[in-house]
Amino acid sequence: MKKDYLKQISETTISSIKTIDFLNLEISEYNKNYIKNLFPHIDYYFEIYTDVVSRLNIDNNSTDYIIDFGGGHGFLSLFLKQLRMNVIYCDHNPLSVKTITLIKNKIGYGPDIIIEGSSLELLLFCKNNNITPKYLIATDLIEHVYDLDKLFSTLNVLNPNLSMVFTTGSVKSNFLKTRKLRKIMIEEETESYLPARKKFISEKFPNLDTNVLNILTKQTRGLIYPDIKQFVEIYLKTNNMPVFEIDRYNTCDPKTGNWTERILSKKQFRKIFNKNGFQVTFENGFYNTNRSNVISTGIAKFANFIMRHFKIIGSKFNPLMILIVK
Repeated sequence: MKKDYLKQISETTISSIKTIDFLNLEISEYNKNYIKNLFPHIDYYFEIYTDVVSRLNIDNNSTDYIIDFGGGHGFLSLFLKQLRMNVIYCDHNPLSVKTITLIKNKIGYGPDIIIEGSSLELLLFCKNNNITPKYLIATDLIEHVYDLDKLFSTLNVLNPNLSMVFTTGSVKSNFLKTRKLRKIMIEEETESYLPARKKFISEKFPNLDTNVLNILTKQTRGLIYPDIKQFVEIYLKTNNMPVFEIDRYNTCDPKTGNWTERILSKKQFRKIFNKNGFQVTFENGFYNTNRSNVISTGIAKFANFIMRHFKIIGSKFNPLMILIVK
């Protein structure tokens, strides 16, 4: 699809979204606040949608199935449906599922299929209904997924020829952004996740020595409760700590497995994709140039020029990494 056509459809979709009174829509406060904060930048988000769709080389009026994976509020699904595609929306959060369902009813169009769940529920639904999706898009999702190996091995079963595009704001080459995200990780690890793991381990294994408890608590950073339990059991049985590769900062909620903006290098991403039968290429994203300040607009445009024409240099201040997977 050509970008001028995609831009036209994105403008139509934005106009229809703006007819909705989200404050009086019966959705969660979290989703209301999320959409409220998104609205001033909605044009920028649709620029991203336009960009990622253009990278999939989809024919006009394609009837193939496309997945909006981790769809959240569902604006991408609305855009894809306006492009006349068969759209599968999938999100594990029931509040998000309720949001897109209500929006679809209110606006009169939306994803053809709405699935509450993750990759496994998606796979089961498609297999049970003889559906083989051809495309998948996931924005701001890959940095939160607990087990990427499990995700991509499941998607390979769904369709080994699946064409996918992911975007993430967790860009390791961007030093300033990395430093900012790691500060958030340290705060969440110290204030929430480490105490939660320590409480869980001490309750499940009350006879542990205090020093051992503290070591196990630190060593299980990045694991969910069932995996923490298994980790400790292996230690108690063998007196050796299981090998678990994680950097000094990445951490996740031990209850849900949601990573705090996990930062992975291109090498790490490539290893995961290759292991599961996919090839990945990386592209720089772009800054929002729709700004009220003339100077900041000029800076954003210049930065976008550098990122587009001098990719290695541009990656140092890239706000958004785009992963194109085949």
